[in-house]
Amino acid sequence: RLYFGASMAQFAAMNMQMMARAWFMYALTGSVIMLGLSALSNAIPMLGLSLFGGVIADRVQKKYVMLGGQIANLVIALGIGIAITLGTIHWAHLIVAGLLQGTVMGLMMPARQAIIVEIVGREDLMNAVALNSAGMNVNRLLAPAAAGILIAVLGIQGVYYSMAGLYLVATLFIAS
Repeated sequence: RLYFGASMAQFAAMNMQMMARAWFMYALTGSVIMLGLSALSNAIPMLGLSLFGGVIADRVQKKYVMLGGQIANLVIALGIGIAITLGTIHWAHLIVAGLLQGTVMGLMMPARQAIIVEIVGREDLMNAVALNSAGMNVNRLLAPAAAGILIAVLGIQGVYYSMAGLYLVATLFIAS
């Protein structure tokens, strides 16, 4: 249950971040090219580092890989939120945040997937994978909408603070 709660919080924050960063990049620059670059900044390290993430998942305790990833994502989201609040945000910060978050996700996600069998065992693996996938897909649908509502209600910094809060919840659940 704790793993599933952590996954739901992490997936919600991740999907909110993708929409919020793209929206904010376009709001800052008015450029569709920069919007595309912000998405690319996240995708390239995530794709390129996932093989290394698999090696790390095999050699380091998966729980600690996940904790490190959640804390790193929390710090990144909080840093962007503070920069927005202070009025010091620049589009380059969003590119760097995308690179960092893509790196974290590429290194952390293999451990997140591999730990499932350790938690539930082989006999319940199919159900656990299905539940994990369902949670991920629910968040793909609902989290971007939640981010849009939060932008309207709290402003873009509120979305980043909410993401930091979700990463904190995920960290606490994994640490338990």
